[in-house]
Parts: sequence; C-alpha cells; structure tokens
Amino acid sequence: VGRVRRENASLRAEVAALRSERESAARLRRERDELRQALGLLDAAPADLVPCEVQRRRVAASASLILVRSVEAVAWERYQPVITVEGLVGRVHTPAGPSAAWVELLNSPGVGVSCQLVRTGLPGILHPLEGDEFDLALVGRDEDVQVGDRVVTSDVGLLQGEAAASQETLPRGLPVGVVVDVESPPEQLFKRIRVKSLASFSRLDVVFAVVGRGDWLIAAGAPPDSTHAADAAAGGTAEAQP
Repeated sequence: VGRVRRENASLRAEVAALRSERESAARLRRERDELRQALGLLDAAPADLVPCEVQRRRVAASASLILVRSVEAVAWERYQPVITVEGLVGRVHTPAGPSAAWVELLNSPGVGVSCQLVRTGLPGILHPLEGDEFDLALVGRDEDVQVGDRVVTSDVGLLQGEAAASQETLPRGLPVGVVVDVESPPEQLFKRIRVKSLASFSRLDVVFAVVGRGDWLIAAGAPPDSTHAADAAAGGTAEAQP
C-alpha cells in the first residue's frame, strides 16, 4: 500500500509538471502570435518566430549574454536574430542544446550591426554606447538625418576584423531604434548620430528567435507611430538569414 501511494504521488507530480509545461507552451505561443500582429511581420517563405524564456544572464567585459530556452527544439544558427515585441535585442551566439542557446545582446562591447534609416534608406553601422543607446556610424556629414528617424536592420554585408571577412547579415527591416540626437562636426566626415533602442535590455523575460528564411514585410495599414515596433519594421524585405 505504501509503495502504491508513493507511486501515485510521483505520478501526480509528473502530471502537474506536464500540465505546467503545457500552459507555459500555450502562453508562449499566444505571445508569439501577439508579436506577429504587433510587428506586422508577414513571411512570404517558410519562417517562424519561436518563443523562448530568458533563464540566465551573463555579463562580462567582452560580451553581454542571455541564456534562452524554448519549449520545442530549434535549429539554432549563429547570428540568428532574437527580438521582442519592441524590437531587436540580439543574435544567437552559441547553441546550448536542442532547445537552448546563448544570445549576445546588441549592447555588448564590439558588436556592429548593419542598419538603415527608414525615411531615407541611408545605411550605417550600429555600435553600442551605454545602456540602451547606440551610435550609428559611417553616415556622411551632409546626409539628411533627423531626430525621430527610425532605424531598422539592413541586409548590407558588414566587413570587420583584420581579415575583413564578410559577416552574415540579419534580415532587413527588423526594428532597432529611433534617432534621438544628431550632430555634424565641421572637422569630421561623418555625422554623430545617437540612437535609442526600442527594446529594453534590462527587462527581458520572453524573447523570440527568428527561424528560417523569408521576406519580412510591414503589414498594410500599420499605424504611423515612431515608437511602435510595427511601424519601425517598414524597412523592406530580406533575402539572407543568418
């Protein structure tokens, strides 16, 4: 009788754990669907947004990383974009198993991301400054850049390192940030452009890994709100996926 009671207790615990996992999976899928609607993302080719929970954070002098875990197996690839409802937060750094991976945040030292301005299409390279602020480099001093301009990812290749090897690009059009300050120093060739991230790097709970290849477009009729991630996604299409 005692053995049967122990087995029943163990089975009840397993049932409770499975029920909790099922509810968690359902919640993540709901948030994924809400994200699709908020960003207005339509995939013309097979692609998916896989919900992941942030489980750990690792901050070092060389990188800021988060460990994310999905309720399902993911075909992780280096440089896969990871986003929130607000916008891009990082890219996959190292897979940690079928359903987990370490993600390097955009505000990690040394990160460079090819971006462009939505209004003019001007390209630039986004580098972290401090917290949720960034510098958009290599934009000419005489170019048209205004406070409030939205910044999205670009599919233009980025060359970096001594060997100048081409780095895989992120899909074009993922929302990144908004311009908050512009200066044109007369003694320099390029503007100084400060960009504030749409996403908060200090409050990450659920994120979404972009899996697969596809054309990411803004849905028709999206509201013209510069603080809304859906509007910031109006950068166009993507043909390359990291």
